[in-house]
Amino acid sequence: MDQAIKSLKKYQSQVLNALRMEYSNGFLEGINSQIKKIKNMAYGYRNWLNFINRIFLERGWFKPVKKATVNQKRVPRPIKV
Repeated sequence: MDQAIKSLKKYQSQVLNALRMEYSNGFLEGINSQIKKIKNMAYGYRNWLNFINRIFLERGWFKPVKKATVNQKRVPRPIKV
């Protein structure tokens, strides 16, 4: 109990500001928590863009991120005889 009282006295101005202001970082902490959960479930992604796409998919912001440097080669069709 003494430690709690010491902490409140030490951070009194910060506690009062948190109670007075309507701002909160709870939303961002929630997003960070979801990203950490995705990262832990995957045991690491081979590709950074796959990880980013998964975050966007989970958050509902899905817009696939594509590599700008990928060269898509066209494969010729086989000739029908």
